[in-house]
Amino acid sequence: MANRSYILLVSIKRFISVILYFPLALIFKIFAIQVPYFFTERIGHLVVDPESFLKEQYLLNGRYPLSVLLAPPNLTANSKLLEYWKEYFTVIQNSFVCRLLLPLCFHPLLRLDEKYAATINASSSIYKISAEWGSQDPLLRVSDQDLVVGSETLLKMGLNKGDWFVCIHSRDGGYSPSDEHLHSFRNTPIEDFFPAIKFITSQGGKCIRMGDSSMKTVPADIDLIDYATSPFKSELMDIFLCGECLFFLGSNSGIYELSSLLGRPVATVNMAPMSVLPRGLSDLSIPMLYEDSKSAKLISFAEIMETNRSNYRTSEEFSNAGITLVRNKPEEILELAMEQFYRTTTSHTSEVSEVILQNKYKALFKDGHYAWRSPSKIGEKFLKRYSQLLS
Repeated sequence: MANRSYILLVSIKRFISVILYFPLALIFKIFAIQVPYFFTERIGHLVVDPESFLKEQYLLNGRYPLSVLLAPPNLTANSKLLEYWKEYFTVIQNSFVCRLLLPLCFHPLLRLDEKYAATINASSSIYKISAEWGSQDPLLRVSDQDLVVGSETLLKMGLNKGDWFVCIHSRDGGYSPSDEHLHSFRNTPIEDFFPAIKFITSQGGKCIRMGDSSMKTVPADIDLIDYATSPFKSELMDIFLCGECLFFLGSNSGIYELSSLLGRPVATVNMAPMSVLPRGLSDLSIPMLYEDSKSAKLISFAEIMETNRSNYRTSEEFSNAGITLVRNKPEEILELAMEQFYRTTTSHTSEVSEVILQNKYKALFKDGHYAWRSPSKIGEKFLKRYSQLLS
């Protein structure tokens, strides 16, 4: 009875809101002003959702829409990025005005049904949009003003003029303790990146760790610039580094989306669920392996993708299904880093056998898988090593 009363109360409040906001919603509708709802608290959503919305509208209509982006300061992952989004949106940051206009996001006259990155147990449109966008220019580049500030800061961080660098990010539990119990399976020890870091530095590059001050320190003998815990950490530098790196080497966390947005290649490891992939044409990734918790036997890719196990999004779902996720080995992360390095710096040609394995893996993705139609690729050496799991 209490639940029924609650539902009735919500329905009444919703009806009143629709009536009260109808005149304003009608004006917005007449002037073709859109007020999409974006989850601005997490950097991945603050990147992917506005970007996908704009690209989708351009692909459909040949122009970018008149749009309002509501981003209250206490609920914004990176306020500097909002300055960049002002090129396409009227950005409102006043908390009171945001709260006042929020009902317009869900009004029947204006509501967009597309959930973009927040899609659950279904195919996300962000991959179809990225595939259709193809090799067109990215929506944003690091501004000239921020290039100057960023370059000066690099010198203070110990880089020399002309040095190239790779952004490194290994997700851990310190960023958002409140929901860590849901997403702990996405964490990756920074130690697993050490062989890849040594390779990059052996090629003359620098490695810069992204993240936040909650991360544990890295041993002094590892040639890694720990930007995450340094005094140089800032919202501007997050954007500059992600936009100016040779490529981004990371784990399953939204920060790598900044590099994608700014036109830089991405290589991600320990992707889980298996249906999740990066979005870009030049992006690479490798998934975690699924192991039967009782038999300790690996589950084939085909078996995973044929069931809803391919879309699990929480640690509890995997545990309840008797699945142990197996992290990528340090040498597998190294191989992916090497592949992205050579793809980025030289003309890379895949062997026929590698193309066949790639196509076979991507053919496992069907309508209903989160990353269906993603244009990105899986690491070639990973596919060779686990080719027996493709059938």
